[in-house]
Amino acid sequence: MVKIDRINLSNKGYTQFFCPIESNILETLWDMGNMTTSQITEHTNIPLSGVAGTLNRLAKAGYVERNVQKVDGRVRYLYMPTSSRGDVASDLTNRVLDSLVDCFGELALENLSKYTSKK
Repeated sequence: MVKIDRINLSNKGYTQFFCPIESNILETLWDMGNMTTSQITEHTNIPLSGVAGTLNRLAKAGYVERNVQKVDGRVRYLYMPTSSRGDVASDLTNRVLDSLVDCFGELALENLSKYTSKK
């Protein structure tokens, strides 16, 4: 799960902030929309037990929502992302920037100012 103090800058995309399985599941939900655990397993090739546990953690952290469906008298869960890719990226960016400013103060702001003037 996202831990600002454990950002892995050597990874690409959301795997800098989420473990690879979390990132893969979130990317799949963003691409495919609402899905069951079994459907996510089919699309990601992640074992069902890994998908189920990861979805539970993502739901507790607020990144996915779980809705109950009753089909043929059986209960199944349908998962959907709670935020878009862009909203998650914006949240992560704000958290990283807040952390940099909290840690380095004026130096961080000066460097951010230099960076934005280059772009």
